[in-house]
Amino acid sequence: MSPRLRTAVVALSPSLQRWAVELARDFYLANKSAPEPTVLPRAGTMDRVKVLAAETLPLPVSEGLRQASQLLRTTVGAAAGPSTAVESASFATLRERVLEYTLEHAVVGFDVFNTLVVRDVEGEWLKTAVARGFHARLRELLNPLHLPSMAEVRQRRSQLELEIASEQLAQGRDNEVDFEQLVLRWAGSWVPTEPQRSQLAVQLCALELEMEKLALRPAPGIRELLAELKARGKRLIFISDMYLSEPLLRELLRHCGLESFFDAGYVSVDHGMRKASGRLFTRVLELERLCPEQLFFVGDDENSDNVQPRRLGISTLRVDDPLERQRRHRLETAQQAVEGNPFWSAHYLDVVMRNQPLHVRQDSEDASYQLGRTLAPGLVAFIQDVIERTEQLGIDEVYFLAREGLTLLKIFSILQESGLFRRMPRARYLFVSRASTILASMRELSWEEVHRFWRQYSRQSLRGLLTNLTLPADVFVPLAAECGLLDPDRPITDPLHDAAFQRFLTSREARARFLACRDEARASLARYLRYRGLMGQKRVALVDIGWKGSMQDNLVRAFEEEPCFPEVHGFYLAYVPDGQPQPERSFKYGYLADLRHRDLEQADLLRNTAIFEMVTQANHGSTVRYGSNPWAPHIPVPAFVHHEREKENSARFFRRAQEALYDYARDFARLAPLLRFTADELKSGTLQSLLRYTRYPTYEEAAEFLKYSHVESFGVHEITTFGLKLDPRKLAAHRSVRGVLGEMRRAFMANAWRDSVVRRSGIPLANLAYDAWYTWTAIR
Repeated sequence: MSPRLRTAVVALSPSLQRWAVELARDFYLANKSAPEPTVLPRAGTMDRVKVLAAETLPLPVSEGLRQASQLLRTTVGAAAGPSTAVESASFATLRERVLEYTLEHAVVGFDVFNTLVVRDVEGEWLKTAVARGFHARLRELLNPLHLPSMAEVRQRRSQLELEIASEQLAQGRDNEVDFEQLVLRWAGSWVPTEPQRSQLAVQLCALELEMEKLALRPAPGIRELLAELKARGKRLIFISDMYLSEPLLRELLRHCGLESFFDAGYVSVDHGMRKASGRLFTRVLELERLCPEQLFFVGDDENSDNVQPRRLGISTLRVDDPLERQRRHRLETAQQAVEGNPFWSAHYLDVVMRNQPLHVRQDSEDASYQLGRTLAPGLVAFIQDVIERTEQLGIDEVYFLAREGLTLLKIFSILQESGLFRRMPRARYLFVSRASTILASMRELSWEEVHRFWRQYSRQSLRGLLTNLTLPADVFVPLAAECGLLDPDRPITDPLHDAAFQRFLTSREARARFLACRDEARASLARYLRYRGLMGQKRVALVDIGWKGSMQDNLVRAFEEEPCFPEVHGFYLAYVPDGQPQPERSFKYGYLADLRHRDLEQADLLRNTAIFEMVTQANHGSTVRYGSNPWAPHIPVPAFVHHEREKENSARFFRRAQEALYDYARDFARLAPLLRFTADELKSGTLQSLLRYTRYPTYEEAAEFLKYSHVESFGVHEITTFGLKLDPRKLAAHRSVRGVLGEMRRAFMANAWRDSVVRRSGIPLANLAYDAWYTWTAIR
């Protein structure tokens, strides 16, 4: 199988399998008159087909299908007349062909867009991006009751373009749009008074240029071609059908490093004549005082750049690059999909980012780097959601919780530089952990308080309990022995009926010692929080990967009675409620998954939670307590426990995965102002891309997961590995096939990522069958 076909199959197969399961599920639920399994936007059938075809089919096939579709939609009277065969060249051969054909020509002219420069998005999307920026500006200027929708803002521009073009035709000019008139009228649609209207129009013009500059880059090899032509003494001109004037177009060419090559430029809006009608070429010949034989023209459009000038006797060469056509076809398909359904926002972002990645290494064969690239869209969109939510809630201080928070904070800092967000909260890093906050949060030594985490980590011994609570073993082990708990390492399998353990929990001396340790831990934690500026705030946000928000609960329980403790909002990649009521001034939000919504697709994200924690975990160890800096006693210093396995994992795998996260965030930050998607718009498609990984991993991804391990620094204090743990002794103990299969099933169900086990089996369509069974079980 060729590499190209293999890539197509890898992309297509999981999509088709997920689609099959979703269709079957939806059909079943519809017949049962059950509610929708997800509240998120879903992809339509035809959009799926178009996008998959554009991404996976070879260019001749996809173009043939597109042309057939256009032929079916074209009416008989729409034909523009006979076409003339035109010579063409790809970007790879353009330099050689132009230099050969222009030996006898004094002047060489170039079309601008898709010839001299190419866009990373199509022109119509640029207008949408400007409309989104205009809408954001109107939100600041208008009363919410008078604020139009984004769709109305974009539609108003289209209406004005038609009006102005009609006015131009009525004056005997070609149907070009005067951009200065357009932005004045567009601004005046909602801000009619002066000078505010003119000021807003200037801002819109600047925004349009900014968007164009973000989208534009020189066409492949064009700078070298222009330099060679100038070296041969040719006069170079550009001719463009464009609503931006010649000075503005020169500014765009200057941005791309091409403007200095050109002696003159002619733009349709300045002359009221277009290339498409042929009139602009006639005008250029007059102004340049040329005979048609003296001008050679290069452009991509069959009619405007080739048929029309040839009718005047001007020689031309058409730019027709298969790779560029494929790229633009994918862009157009993705753009059409996202304009009809926000589900495709994340896909469109991915297509645009693949156009010209400045930081992401697209062809990297490093599995760890590819893992980071796979998880990056979800994590970056999550941080965008944090920024947007803090603005909505009026939160000025955001605290990223150790240890996953350090990676998230770095992503935040990268997005901060994008200029997309008008209001950014102040961000800080908080060295906290469950171990460093649990003791401070407890009210007393009792089974009700200990049960808060015992229910999650049932394999506890006395020593493990003391470690989790950061209680000194040399003090509490003797107290436990007095109560009959002689072996501190004995697993306490039935704590409610373990008489010695219950006597220890109710021991008056143990409780007194516990309260003294608790008060000391609470004072130490409060001192650290004051130093980090959290105390005294009105409202703060905490940011973490997830899942239950234990550290948020611990902080709130410890200090909710303190008047200086703020209202706390916890933002999580995914939130899994534990069934406990939330205090009055504590709130939690899950971005990609919030199981309070009982959404089936969001729940599927949690099939592999370990991967998100491991990839984002900082390599500085886990905080266990707070001490004092001997050189600056007023500064509290976190104390850490650091496992060697964590250092090894970071060096071997996750450091490179984090590099991919940051590379993706940099490319995202560069393009975010151009695309202007909100986190809500990115959510559905981003979730689906991560579900591809969790539900349908490639064999390489599933095998790579076996190399990782996760250090549990709270609860059970062990190193978790991810292979299928089949104990031969337990299998041999069963004397029946049914017993052996039952033991294998228990081992399979205990695995951290069962989908990867299925994938490693090598059975064709095994993940499809498992996904169908899993989904069927969930909906029943």
